[in-house]
Amino acid sequence: MTGTAADLSAIAPGRALRDMTFAPEDPVKVSICSITFNHAPFIRDCLEAFLDQICDFRVEVVIHDDASTDGTTEILRDYATRYPTVFHPILQSENQWSKGINPYYVYVFPAARGEYIALCDGDDHWCDPMKLAAQVAVMDREPGVALTYGRTHGLRDGVLDTDFHNGIERDLTAEELKTATGINTLTTCFRNVFRGPPPPFLRQSPIGDLTVWSVLGYHGAGRFMQELPPAIYNMHAGGVLSLVPRQKQILMTMIARMNIAAYHAEMGDGIAAKTCIREVFQHIVTMEDAWWVLRRAFSNWRQQRRRRHKA
Repeated sequence: MTGTAADLSAIAPGRALRDMTFAPEDPVKVSICSITFNHAPFIRDCLEAFLDQICDFRVEVVIHDDASTDGTTEILRDYATRYPTVFHPILQSENQWSKGINPYYVYVFPAARGEYIALCDGDDHWCDPMKLAAQVAVMDREPGVALTYGRTHGLRDGVLDTDFHNGIERDLTAEELKTATGINTLTTCFRNVFRGPPPPFLRQSPIGDLTVWSVLGYHGAGRFMQELPPAIYNMHAGGVLSLVPRQKQILMTMIARMNIAAYHAEMGDGIAAKTCIREVFQHIVTMEDAWWVLRRAFSNWRQQRRRRHKA
């Protein structure tokens, strides 16, 4: 059942995160996990929206800066100095993404201490100060829900697109999560099942969020929360996917799904693995230059597997 506005009545009162200080021994309820690279024009809006969150539990912000050169690093240092018990930046001197490394799996998730993880990258931001409290209330109450998420609006060149849709807007079964159904990533909050080593085949996927949903499918279902005000997805040239040409988006998605299929096969779920492979071929038949795309996708997949075995 999709969440309703009535769910919000169960939320305990709290204070804005910016007004809270935590002791080292205080347990972390939510780890806000973020990655950023050259997001100086957007990063303050993102971080201020984190600090606006009203809650009665501890929240930490684990944010990975991938060797930015535009002042983003200095902004993160400033926030970490002003809010030392909230912000925990991971600052790189060399860009990791260009080396084929997924910062979430290799750096951010291992550092996340929370019972739950919320995602929002440095060029996007939330609009609802009760977002985390509402999502935590649902997952505390319903152990069969592994993932909660909401709606987004798009923002391009300062113009808000209220008709923008970038992910599914309904509840999802565990099986649907396993097959990497698209979700509005910046709205998500989910159970932290990523404390161990990175799942096999997934750490070098070109689209990391799809792999996260596929892992969560082994732990429960997805809950769409219609009552959450939309978050803001920023479409700009520096985004990983927002303005990437359509053919390249499809290629990246295909490679990600092949990695996910390999993960499911290793987990012993042949049905999920076959479903992911089937969706790869469905993408191919709808594209021009399908044979080139297929060869490129499998070539990239083989290279990633070789890198994984060498790691």
